[in-house]
Amino acid sequence: MSGSPSGRGWRLGAVLAALVALACVVTLAVRVVTAPADVEGDGLAALRPATSPSASPATSPTTGPAPTPSLRATARAADLESARSGDRAAPPVRLRIPDLGVAADVRPVGVQDDGAMVIPAAPTSVGWYRYGAAPATPEGHTVIAGHVATREDGPGALAPLAGAREGMRVEVTDADGVEHTYEVTGRESVRKKALPVDEIFARDGAPRLVLITCGGEYLPELRAHRDNVVVTAAPVG
Repeated sequence: MSGSPSGRGWRLGAVLAALVALACVVTLAVRVVTAPADVEGDGLAALRPATSPSASPATSPTTGPAPTPSLRATARAADLESARSGDRAAPPVRLRIPDLGVAADVRPVGVQDDGAMVIPAAPTSVGWYRYGAAPATPEGHTVIAGHVATREDGPGALAPLAGAREGMRVEVTDADGVEHTYEVTGRESVRKKALPVDEIFARDGAPRLVLITCGGEYLPELRAHRDNVVVTAAPVG
């Protein structure tokens, strides 16, 4: 039997309300992933005192048609061959940020022919720039980067970086089983074309951990986010 008009109207209203609520949840989720991270703590200024004029030059970042534009690193072959500081210390193999629920395997990566840092394709893994510092290296920046998300696999391990707060603990385990603890000193969202690569990839100065992923507005024509979210952390102890 068909229900009364008032009953059918109530059910239709309930369905519409549920659809509106679902749309709001989806919209909120998209905004959480893509919203600019602004500045927390010292932001990228945490890297500047640790960078000397002799830091390795690097090319400017560019955007391209890939799902997430490559992070630009040093492009000079001679520099790469002479900068194997990571070869003298155990590489990082595991990254954890307990307060953000981040837990990811870390893989050593290099650079492409055009000087772009290689980023692991699987968003559940992150890449450590093996031509820079390792966690036990006494100076320079340990750079770890990963995708915020991919169309095939969804959110990446570093998607929560936009929520990093000053004072949060970061744990990096190296291949020798040693756990290195850091404390977040800053977080900043910066346009990819303005990314200060000289400061990020510095091989001298005070030891720092630098974590990078994508963020900001998603640009469909480039299939990429407009910004990078950069988190800096200092060793504890």
